Amino acid sequence: MLEVYIRESRKVNKKNDEVYIRHHLVEAVRTDKGPRQRVVMPLGQLMLPKAEWKKLAHALEYQLSGQLTLLGAIDQDIETLALKLISNNSLSKSTKKKSSESSERELVTIDVRSLATSKSRTLGAELVCQHIWDLLGFDQILTKCGLDDMERALAKAVIFGRLISPGSEKHTIEWFSRRTALPEFPGADISALGKDMFYHIGDILYDQKDMLEELLFHQERKLFPFTETTLFLYDLTNTYMEGSSLANNLAKRGHCKSKRTDCPLITLSLLVSDDGMPLVSHVYKGNQSEPETMDDMIKRVETLMWGGQLTLIKPTIVMDRGIATADNVAYLQENGYSYIVVRREDESEEYRALFEAGKDTFTRIDKKRRSAYGDENNVYVKRLGAPERTESGADICKVLCISEGKARKERAIDERHAQRFIGDIGNLTQSIKKGTIKKLDIIQKRLDGKLSKHKTLAKQYSVELVIQDGKATDISITKNPSQESQEKLYGCYVIESAITHLDEVALWKLYMTQSEVEAAFRAMKGNLGMRPVYHQNANRCSAHLFITVLGYHILATMSNLMGKHHDTRDWSTIRDALSTHTRSTIIMKEESGKVLHVRVSGIPEEVHTDIYSKLGVKNPLKTVTYQVKIDP
Repeated sequence: MLEVYIRESRKVNKKNDEVYIRHHLVEAVRTDKGPRQRVVMPLGQLMLPKAEWKKLAHALEYQLSGQLTLLGAIDQDIETLALKLISNNSLSKSTKKKSSESSERELVTIDVRSLATSKSRTLGAELVCQHIWDLLGFDQILTKCGLDDMERALAKAVIFGRLISPGSEKHTIEWFSRRTALPEFPGADISALGKDMFYHIGDILYDQKDMLEELLFHQERKLFPFTETTLFLYDLTNTYMEGSSLANNLAKRGHCKSKRTDCPLITLSLLVSDDGMPLVSHVYKGNQSEPETMDDMIKRVETLMWGGQLTLIKPTIVMDRGIATADNVAYLQENGYSYIVVRREDESEEYRALFEAGKDTFTRIDKKRRSAYGDENNVYVKRLGAPERTESGADICKVLCISEGKARKERAIDERHAQRFIGDIGNLTQSIKKGTIKKLDIIQKRLDGKLSKHKTLAKQYSVELVIQDGKATDISITKNPSQESQEKLYGCYVIESAITHLDEVALWKLYMTQSEVEAAFRAMKGNLGMRPVYHQNANRCSAHLFITVLGYHILATMSNLMGKHHDTRDWSTIRDALSTHTRSTIIMKEESGKVLHVRVSGIPEEVHTDIYSKLGVKNPLKTVTYQVKIDP
């Protein structure tokens, strides 16, 4: 093959004076009329800097001629772009063939010893994500938000990356360049773009956050309409950040739910419907007080659903103990919202007599429930008499609940904390008896430090130094009589609700839908790479979290569609199953010396077909075949 190069052509639309730019791979050939240019293949409009055209031309030449040993010298991004251009060009040609031609066979003699595979890329999870992307109308939504072809393709890459290979933006760039077949999917070509654009697209998406969530909300409601009993579930979580983040006003120290007390935090609040679909999200400082966020989030969802206008149809709000303060409950009552909560102020002691009377007077939830360890997790509920009238004039009812699993967990936690507390005091006692420390003031200081470390638990004990002849000889530790006589009400809690017409079992089941928002947070942290956050800039951190939320829109949609087939597999299980469906290049040599390059998708296995059929997934990528003779 003669040396090739890239030529640019421009055409002007006479109607609107718009200039169309196209690029072609061409080679110089000798004819009877002299040297001429022959088009080897069209390239569409390249986003590649002109300085890189020569590299791309060489990469295309090597790909077409099968000179694989030379590819190591080509930049990886250029090589990926060349492969995609060849794939797209062949797909375009194949669609123009007549149906009669497609059925013809071409038989050649192949040297089986020359068979090899190259550039295997994951395909299965990408097909599922692309199907949900199209179902939600993401391209149309992003277009309404002002994103162009290149930005939409970048958005797809970073969102799919969170779903398929969770990690940082740097990790996503590496995944997109080397491990996924996504660059071969129809759409704007971004293989030649620099890494900075992968970071910048997050900023663009976050700038359009409110509009994106509004458009997604209306699209998802077409797929999963609200019912008369729709619940909105609200909760917050936080995630830790790597680095000092000194210039980040969102990065604050606080109680880390991931147990990373050494790192600054950033908080994400999320409102989801009872089918698990996300509604609105917001990013707060890492030390944000949970109860203070509810008013803000309710107003956000009102704007989303009704444009801030009052309506007679309002959802029921479900919140956990961390947010359900007396003030927040009063806010819901005053604004006409039904609600189901476990109040932040523990009311269990008020009903101790009823709890201690035993489970015989309660109703056991029929459904068999088991803990993660396989033991039974029975739940018992009892509704208190007639509804109560609050100061705001709202009627409420209360349900007493006893959870065996919750009781075991709470008791185990308390026992573990008690062992640590007694162990710390025991270590100090041993030091005193061995004479390792003798000065009374130092001993008292260390004891005060132990008591401060276990501040809550220390209130349940009487701890005193035993002093003889002016020297500390021991430490006396006894449990307070009040703690001995009255055991903690393990596994007991009180549900309060403004829904007064349902029985205790129905109310408990409605409250337990709170697990949907907890599942959302687990998915985002575990399956969508939300943690940790490496960015130091506040806006870039918020963008990182918002990309995770957008990924969860796809994940939740997929879960709902699978649920219609009673398939409860989570995304990590489905993703692992699909990881074996790949797309590869098969290379083989003909008897004549020509080299065949066949870019082909693997045949779906039974587990792949099962998932694809339930979701309605189809593979848009066709087999691409090239047959090129190597010049002597």
